[in-house]
Amino acid sequence: MGGTTITRRRALVLGAAAGLGSLLVRPFSALGRGAPARARGFGLAVVPGDFEGATSRVLRAPRRFDLLGVRGPDAARGRFEVRVRRRGGGWSPWVALAVHGDHAPDTGTGERASDPVWAGGCDELQLRSSQRLRGELRVHFVSVPAAARRPAVARAAATAKKQAAPQPGTPPAIIPRAAWGAAAVPPRAAPDYGVVQMAFVHHTVTANDYTPEQSASMVLGIAKYHRDTNGWNDIGYNFLVDQYGQVFEGRAGGVDQAVIGAQAQGYNSQSTGVAVLGTFTAVPIPEAAMASITQLLGWKLTLHGVPCEGGLTIISGGGSLNRYSSGTPVAMQRISGHRDGDSTECPGDALYTQLPELRRRAAGLAGPLVAHGEISLQPPADAIDYGADAVFKGTVIRPDSTAGAGEVVALQKRGTGGAWVTVARSKALIDGSWVVRVAWRRGGDVRAVAAGVTSKAIAVQVTPALTTHTAHKRITAGSNLSLSGRVRPSVAVAVLLERQGADGKFHRVRIVRGTRRLTNWRAAVRLRRPGLYRLTARTAAKDGNARGRAVYVRVVRPHTGGVSG
Repeated sequence: MGGTTITRRRALVLGAAAGLGSLLVRPFSALGRGAPARARGFGLAVVPGDFEGATSRVLRAPRRFDLLGVRGPDAARGRFEVRVRRRGGGWSPWVALAVHGDHAPDTGTGERASDPVWAGGCDELQLRSSQRLRGELRVHFVSVPAAARRPAVARAAATAKKQAAPQPGTPPAIIPRAAWGAAAVPPRAAPDYGVVQMAFVHHTVTANDYTPEQSASMVLGIAKYHRDTNGWNDIGYNFLVDQYGQVFEGRAGGVDQAVIGAQAQGYNSQSTGVAVLGTFTAVPIPEAAMASITQLLGWKLTLHGVPCEGGLTIISGGGSLNRYSSGTPVAMQRISGHRDGDSTECPGDALYTQLPELRRRAAGLAGPLVAHGEISLQPPADAIDYGADAVFKGTVIRPDSTAGAGEVVALQKRGTGGAWVTVARSKALIDGSWVVRVAWRRGGDVRAVAAGVTSKAIAVQVTPALTTHTAHKRITAGSNLSLSGRVRPSVAVAVLLERQGADGKFHRVRIVRGTRRLTNWRAAVRLRRPGLYRLTARTAAKDGNARGRAVYVRVVRPHTGGVSG
């Protein structure tokens, strides 16, 4: 098979032929009954008075917790450690609370929150700091109900183990999001897609004394923390592997797709990320975990036409804890440790020293490279204000798997007749990344074309520019009020009519349809009852959901006066 090339579809077929039947084991709904377990988040405020020297007093959480992290200005400045226990039990070892900024997405919130630490059902904690606490520190907890550990999840894990001996180019069995309870923490928005040029290896900096039955709960807890404490769209990692070799689907969007995660700041759109559950600073990952990661990355990188060994040059996207400023060409290995790109100790010293072996073994399990190029397209938003600059970006990879440096990228838009029309061009940089800026005046489908490959089409709408005018602010009851304005692009306009009630709030009266000629619109409204009215011009959701400036009009009884300006 050495000289054979395969398509992405063929790579998936090979997985089925190996006896998997599917990339993913059966979902949760097929394995057990009941609604998915709902992780709960809650917090605790810690102040300087809670510390005696470098160590806090024993802190009791509001309720039993399974995972925790800290947030606040001091979390970014100092070095914190935590230990936990059940009430009346013995203490765990001290575990460092790493600042998660080095994992953060290219954009996002949660800049001053630590990475989460797994506790596995504890009630109390102590914190230890390298610096004196100067302000309030917020401890964020996640509790994962016992339902997340039900036999259905265990059966999913058992199914994952019952796979044939790994064959080159085939994936390991992957426990799907449905099995670890992802329905309880749905993504905030649809996934974004980039390209996969390399893979980053991480560790989650949690205790290693967990059982295989707890792993699904750990993944659910991390997802809850990433989404709700950090404010990310979804769990940051694309894949997670426990020390027993169980592989979990991470961020939503498809295990065979180039889903942009939140796992390596400045490089997320050009990489995939796999995290090993545990801390591997002083101890290496077990053989079971090594076997699963090498098979996973051997398959995943093959799928995207990328070798598992060798180097590449990638352009840093920058970031607060990125080792390189934005725009810097960075030499990387195809499989790198997180510390190679960002200022972090991840994936731990011991695991980092295992990377050469990991690359070698992954290469041995890689299939023949996919014979196609790739180009990604990232829109700035789902909708752009009329006339504003829309900045599209992405990365182009040539069919021979090299970065498309110097390739001309055409940004195309679907015309009214259905044909694709080029609206802007750009040249790719040394690592294949590209940026196009174009004034946005009409919504529609967009795609990028370069090096003989075409991206997925993405719908990007326009939010209309809408103005409203009226000649009168005060009219007599029973009179008509005329409104007019402009709407660009030309779409239907309606006016929401509201009247102020005795409670001081405005209540809907009716919707008045406007008429338009090109980009000009008009509407006439008969106001019969005295009172204060609010009129707001707007467009339909399908036309960008624009809102004009509200107009207020006082309606008076006829005997109080006529029309006035």
